Amino acid sequence: MKATGIIVEYNPFHNGHLLHLREARKQTDADVIIAVMSGSFLQRGEPALLPKWERAQMAIDAGVDLIVELPFHFATQQADIFANGAVDILDALGVQTLFFGSENGDADAFTQTAKLLTEQSIPFKATMGRFLEDKANSYAVAWNLAIREIAPNLALDLAQPNNILGFHYTRAIIEQRKRIEIATMTRQSAGYHDESPAHHSIASATAIRRMLLANDWQSVKQYVPETTLTILHKYRETYSFVSWDDFWPLLRYQLMMAPTSQLKAIRGVSEGIENRLQQATQLATNFDEFLGAVTTKRYSSARIKRVSLQILAQQAKTKAPTQNYIRLLGMSSAGQRYLSQVKKVATLPIVSTASKTDPALIQKDVLATKLYSLSPSLGDQLLRDYHTSPYRKKL
Repeated sequence: MKATGIIVEYNPFHNGHLLHLREARKQTDADVIIAVMSGSFLQRGEPALLPKWERAQMAIDAGVDLIVELPFHFATQQADIFANGAVDILDALGVQTLFFGSENGDADAFTQTAKLLTEQSIPFKATMGRFLEDKANSYAVAWNLAIREIAPNLALDLAQPNNILGFHYTRAIIEQRKRIEIATMTRQSAGYHDESPAHHSIASATAIRRMLLANDWQSVKQYVPETTLTILHKYRETYSFVSWDDFWPLLRYQLMMAPTSQLKAIRGVSEGIENRLQQATQLATNFDEFLGAVTTKRYSSARIKRVSLQILAQQAKTKAPTQNYIRLLGMSSAGQRYLSQVKKVATLPIVSTASKTDPALIQKDVLATKLYSLSPSLGDQLLRDYHTSPYRKKL
């Protein structure tokens, strides 16, 4: 069976995702589509709007054949670590092609750029370090300035968010020496950060989350598949949607009470940012105020949210390698057939039910679920996550 991989968050699954899914199957002639999805917390340091189980069901009901979780360690870090973890899982599951959306839409441009910057990695790091010495430059700005200096004639615009992710996916394949081809489609209409719809049927996940948090169901229904809408309504009958506001009191408590020396030991805390975080905490009355007070040209909102999440989860800096694994979340009948073929040769451990798994392997993800379950919007997520079996689509 020919397998194509996609890397997703589905927060929540919407019409743009459905278009991407259908194009992945069509353009790569795939028998099965395998999705690697972030769990309770996302790459930009945000809590998922609703649990991974509902989001996995959205994906399977819409046409994904096999969906697995990207472990917390990879899912909540910068783009290169995020990409490396996801590519590793897709390779272990035997995918032949990685398909992604991008602003560029040309797979050759990603391959050429990734090869060039991999070959120039040593001068690139030195150049980037020089730009980071200017305290006005954020990591992203320094990264782009270094690219322009090392490779001024690139056809790929690496200031665009989906191009950046596509580049890191491609570079991860090259650096890990995986035998995975890449394919890409031009992203349609709404960009990731767009807060208002740009098309009669496609809106960004950001815009849809705003509608859901405002209970604007009339607007939501034109931007999501019927299967997604059904799952959202059913979830909302019992629970509220999750946001950073749910975790602000916990973050504020930790920042107010922790010694500065303790914060310095947390992953992502550097350059004295711990002082800025603690100062802002004393004045802010909610998470948006806190984020606005701390965000600068050097410290992007995504970086602040990722650091805040690492503080909440008490993730210490460490250079020890983290064991990757395959956590099954859902499958179609075709996905189940494919899994039965590949599981005997998969190069990573496969986890179907957490309660039957070596606790050391999934320790960080159990911790992430514990943290997520502290949201007042939820009630039984911890036990549910620990005992739930993968969702299987009924024929």
